[in-house]
Amino acid sequence: MEIEKISGPLRELLCEKEIIARCELLLRTYDIVSAANLSDQESDELKKMVGEHIAPGIFASIMNGEAIFFDLPKLDTYTQMNGRIFHFLHTQRYSKQDFDDAHRRFLLAIPELKSILKKSLVRMLKAFMEDAGYILSSERSEMLIFTAAGRTLQAFVVTSVKSIDLDSCWQKMQPEADCVILVPSGESLEPFMQFFREKGQMAEEKGISIWLANMEKGTIDPFIGYTTDMDIYEQFNNPRLAEMVRNNWTKKPRT
Repeated sequence: MEIEKISGPLRELLCEKEIIARCELLLRTYDIVSAANLSDQESDELKKMVGEHIAPGIFASIMNGEAIFFDLPKLDTYTQMNGRIFHFLHTQRYSKQDFDDAHRRFLLAIPELKSILKKSLVRMLKAFMEDAGYILSSERSEMLIFTAAGRTLQAFVVTSVKSIDLDSCWQKMQPEADCVILVPSGESLEPFMQFFREKGQMAEEKGISIWLANMEKGTIDPFIGYTTDMDIYEQFNNPRLAEMVRNNWTKKPRT
């Protein structure tokens, strides 16, 4: 099944950017799928091909060389530049200048990519909470309020673990509401380990949970804190992640 409103923009993207950052390809895939405004029939057909989460599924199909759309380049080689993974075709001969130019274009695109990331995270969170039986009752630029029978959840969406401001969120917390900060996972664990060790206890003391959005899988998991709502618990891909983080990353006292 060829859906031109997705396959066309993807071809244009990969022809324009023969060397492309992994995170940029992922985010632009999310953006292309969102802009396609798929019908229920189109969504169902794509889900049969790539799984329940369409954008991550299409991205994975490109990464594993089995793209579901005809004539997409096979990005079968990668390199790292300044901590970022870039993909490209091994059959093409690229110069150092080509890679430098690709990295420069990526840096120029960061503001746009952050905007795409924020919108994609909000859409992920809305779908996640809807599947857990909540409805969106309020939405502002930095905060969403979800309600279900007898429960309220207040969520903040940030684009980087380094952007989390616990004090600001705590000051905006509503009485009797569960408070969550949703943050995307990253290509490196180090920033998350640092945050956990420096601020994990503070988050728990303030009653703020941190959830991780894995954009490549289209899933959300707990990073810090626990939920007592089984409807939310059952939506997590790995509901024990926060427990694993606590057990593995908590500094053990010296004996």
